[in-house]
Amino acid sequence: MQAVQINQYGDNSVLENTVIPIPQPMPNQVLVQLKASSVNPVDYKIRSGYMSGVLPKSLPFTLGWEGAGIITEVGNDVKNYQPGDEIMLMANFMQGGTYAEYVAVNADEIMLKPKSLSFAEASVVPFSLGTAYTALIEDAQIQEGQQLLIHGAGGAVGQMAIQIAKKMGLNVIGTATGNNLQEITALGVDTAIDYANADFSTVVENVDVVLDLVGGETLSKSYALVKKGGVIVSTTQPPNAAELTKYGISGKMTQTRANSKIFSKISAWLETEKIKVKQPQVLSFSDAKNALSLVENRKTHSKIVLAF
Repeated sequence: MQAVQINQYGDNSVLENTVIPIPQPMPNQVLVQLKASSVNPVDYKIRSGYMSGVLPKSLPFTLGWEGAGIITEVGNDVKNYQPGDEIMLMANFMQGGTYAEYVAVNADEIMLKPKSLSFAEASVVPFSLGTAYTALIEDAQIQEGQQLLIHGAGGAVGQMAIQIAKKMGLNVIGTATGNNLQEITALGVDTAIDYANADFSTVVENVDVVLDLVGGETLSKSYALVKKGGVIVSTTQPPNAAELTKYGISGKMTQTRANSKIFSKISAWLETEKIKVKQPQVLSFSDAKNALSLVENRKTHSKIVLAF
């Protein structure tokens, strides 16, 4: 099968289009013929070697965490899925990457694809909706009536977070710019801030929760905006312990977890709550280098998907 692998850590020049054997699923796994694979920032961090201490995987290996496709084979212990099922997945990266024609994944790392979504759209759901769900429901434990500030609200995770928060009855402030301002307003944001033309720290105060999808200076400016007892959840870096103590708030860096419990809830939301998925930019599988470069250099306004 075709796959995109790396034999060493470095820049995009280390990516290689290669041919490797189709994996054989273990008893608790399914084999999936991928139709689309989502490109995420973690992919270039892995490629660069930045994550090698956390994910000590032997070279060469296939990149990619997330995708959508059709089950072609099921392991003996898998009872809830069968060949022909259209699914979306967030693979255990230590077992197999999704920049490939096929991937073997654990049965609790997949969920059925809603018929309303294309494979490209479905391929961006597990990470973006899973991250938003984990950050807000499990980590921040948001409650009706709270005020939430989302940094980077126009991205895939941010737009999912808006929809979750509005369905939970929160007042939502979102930072974005360009066309994303109109998009987040259409999703129900109560206050949209153009971060390119305004300093959010001068107009926001006393929020209950901050969801930080940006990091750096944006996170640094956010501690003072949270009311005592509030919480900051970041997807980019651990919140500063001294700052949390100074303002009497809590904080953590969220990590997306692929498991059947979260996936079953996400599936129900997609089917019954009509969660909107931002249309991704679709590129050919053979264009993986360009796709990863666009993500790394922040030259795209939506998720990029590699189509097979």
